[in-house]
Amino acid sequence: MKFKLNFKKPPLFLALIIIILFCYSMSEIYSLSSSQFTQRCINHLLHIIFSLFMFFITSIIPIEFWKRTAYLIYLGGVLLLLVTSVIGKSVLGAQRWLDLKFITLQPSEIMRTTMVLALAKYFSNIVLPDIRRSRYLVGSVLLLLVPVALVLKQPDLGSAMLLIFTYISMLFIAGVQYWKIATLPLTALILTPFIWNSLHNYQKDRILVFLNPETDPNGAGYHIIQSKVALGVGGIFGLGFQQGTQCQLDFLPEKYTDFIFSAIGEEFGFVGCLTVIVLYILLLLFNYKIAIKSKDKFSKYLAFGLNAMIFFYILINISMVCGVVPIVGIPLPFLSYGGAALSVLMISEGLIVSIINSNSQKG
Repeated sequence: MKFKLNFKKPPLFLALIIIILFCYSMSEIYSLSSSQFTQRCINHLLHIIFSLFMFFITSIIPIEFWKRTAYLIYLGGVLLLLVTSVIGKSVLGAQRWLDLKFITLQPSEIMRTTMVLALAKYFSNIVLPDIRRSRYLVGSVLLLLVPVALVLKQPDLGSAMLLIFTYISMLFIAGVQYWKIATLPLTALILTPFIWNSLHNYQKDRILVFLNPETDPNGAGYHIIQSKVALGVGGIFGLGFQQGTQCQLDFLPEKYTDFIFSAIGEEFGFVGCLTVIVLYILLLLFNYKIAIKSKDKFSKYLAFGLNAMIFFYILINISMVCGVVPIVGIPLPFLSYGGAALSVLMISEGLIVSIINSNSQKG
């Protein structure tokens, strides 16, 4: 069956996928809360409601507005990072949160979407022959390096990785020559010794433990070992709803946030994990179709960039909990507990719907 997209109809397909993911998330948070509707469950429900509101507001604003204000929004994101570096709330040695009394923000989450907006406007204002000239890439590199430097200062290696991977994806989309893109990982390889020395001790421990978790099973290796155990004991169909031993007995750390995929694997098994992955694939395909059918360069770059960001969110988190990459603290989109990441992701999907509305009016 071919996947057809009609711009003149509401994006019910997108809404259906997100609602299913939210139901999956809410049921798992409830299960992990000892099957009681605790304050955490209430907070998560409020996060979902607020994110849906942000999705609606973003979607009804014309895409031309987002294009006009892209650089201003980007500067606002950078300003939030700067303020966080000065007066931000510090937790476990990481200064990533901005406490506004009525809400706590994590500006690095916001920066991911604002950077994509700015890069989409930057590349849409340059014709293809100029994009292939190195001097025209300087501006885009600056749009990347400023937030990456501020995020690494917090420190937040996971967010920095997301920004870099998303930027590289947008270079491909913009038509930059492959050999120029290849210089980025080559440069990173050359700078590896300097990057290693700049890492905090806990970040070095995570990388070393990733290579051999058994070197510190009760310390730095504890997270990944328990995550693998939870995924392993789930088998094909899982232990059952509310029946997970690693989760219910609190052996699995960060089970509400970064390791919720492991909790799903324990309770619902391979089938449950595969269901989540299929939903993500459908969501990414939907966003990809929007990008392909977009009628202007800004919308095309924006949709591709946002889709790449969501893809790397998913890829890094699932790879992390499976032990394929080091633990970097990236939540699982639309499933993990937390308001900031969820709101940013829903704003990103709201921008996708704004592109649909724009294309519908032009078509």
